[in-house]
Amino acid sequence: MALSRSEMLKRLRAQVATGHPIVGCGAGTGISAKFAEAGGADLIIIYNSGRYRMA
Repeated sequence: MALSRSEMLKRLRAQVATGHPIVGCGAGTGISAKFAEAGGADLIIIYNSGRYRMA
């Protein structure tokens, strides 16, 4: 489900306002990103170096 930038910011600000932390996670491969999403990460930062390590 794609969200607009404004909707994403609105959700993150609401989360901060209620005292809940924003959890960010770094992923270099697709499987890491899938598990980060399944684990409830709020932000997933993608690194392009993962494809070089997997080669």
